[in-house]
Amino acid sequence: MTWKRRAAIGMLLALLGATALRAQEPEPKPDAPAPAPAPPAPPAPPAAAEAPKKKEPFFGDKFALYLEVRGGPASIDDVATPVTTTASSFTDTTVKFGSDKTGQFTVGWTLPRGRGQYLLTYNGVADGAYDLESTGFQNSYIDESGVATTPPGPLPWWHLSIHDGHLQSSRTPPIWNPATDDADNDMLPDAGEMRYPTTTHALSRSVPEDLGNQVQTWDLYYRREFGGVRVRARWTAGLRYLDYSGAFPVPAWLMSSPGESGIGFSDGVQNGVIIMQESTTGWGPVGSGEVQGNFFRQRLTLYGVAQAALLNESLEGDSGAFTYIARDPSQPNGLVGAGHIETKVSKSAWNTMFEVGVRFRVLEGFHVIADWNRTGYLDVAIMPTSLSIPSNSTQTALGTTARFLSREIVVSSLNLGLSFQF
Repeated sequence: MTWKRRAAIGMLLALLGATALRAQEPEPKPDAPAPAPAPPAPPAPPAAAEAPKKKEPFFGDKFALYLEVRGGPASIDDVATPVTTTASSFTDTTVKFGSDKTGQFTVGWTLPRGRGQYLLTYNGVADGAYDLESTGFQNSYIDESGVATTPPGPLPWWHLSIHDGHLQSSRTPPIWNPATDDADNDMLPDAGEMRYPTTTHALSRSVPEDLGNQVQTWDLYYRREFGGVRVRARWTAGLRYLDYSGAFPVPAWLMSSPGESGIGFSDGVQNGVIIMQESTTGWGPVGSGEVQGNFFRQRLTLYGVAQAALLNESLEGDSGAFTYIARDPSQPNGLVGAGHIETKVSKSAWNTMFEVGVRFRVLEGFHVIADWNRTGYLDVAIMPTSLSIPSNSTQTALGTTARFLSREIVVSSLNLGLSFQF
């Protein structure tokens, strides 16, 4: 019976444990009521109308004036003015300039947002003192034997010089003697066998110290930059107007008919030198390109620029009145006549320029500039190259005529300047 009692007790304990577990389970809660829907959001107020943008003026609304000035000493290249009168007489002349000067002034407006600049630039070049060296050649000489032989070629008879406003002219005839000077024993004179022992004429007088040569240009153009921080470039395009005026002395033989050797040269005292008065104007397109290298946060800039202009020019040259000598059988000493030559030519001509320099930024917008510049005004002056003189009294009514050739004026200069961007 004992096992039966134990089984009954175990069943009773299991039933009591299940009842206790069921008593510990919580009572299920009733479902919570659903929350009420949120009220609809009020409508958003209408967006305010955007104010219209103000259109920026083309030239900007700030004061953006640009100014630049440069100047310095200049050097004008030598100008040659040779003249041939006959097949046996010509002059070789060179004009040398000194104490020349040049200047430049630029004014313009800088557009906003890096859109470039509109600029007007004036360039001026003026000569200072000048020197002239001229030699008059003839196919003749003095033979001390009295026997006429063929000249060896053009030989110097006259020399004319101008220095510091003082003119000196001298006549030193070439002399040859077959008995003493014929080094090669061919009985013919050679240029190296000539002697110049005696100066037969020595003349001098004062003359103006400068010739008043001036070249002026006005450039109206647009300029714009592009590129990075270290390497940049800029270009220009516009119009140029040129004005040149001045004078050049042109010594020449002013006698065309054969006569006594050495007679008829324009010595500047007894027979005046031809003075060609020059005047040239022209206009045409101009443009340039520039490359820059920037250093030290763009405080220092090294640059090189090349420029060219093609102009339609009008050139005028006028000698004024001068005297010449014509042969007249009734007058052994010759007949003095009044001569005059002039020309007016229209042609196209180039102006070229190359410049290298440095810019240093002192303050924002304020730069100091130093540069070397070489400018060529090609075909800007016109000079006689051959002269036709009446050879006798019957031809004097025909007057004097000449053939002309244009000359260039090339200027090298060192300049120092300032620029300021307001």
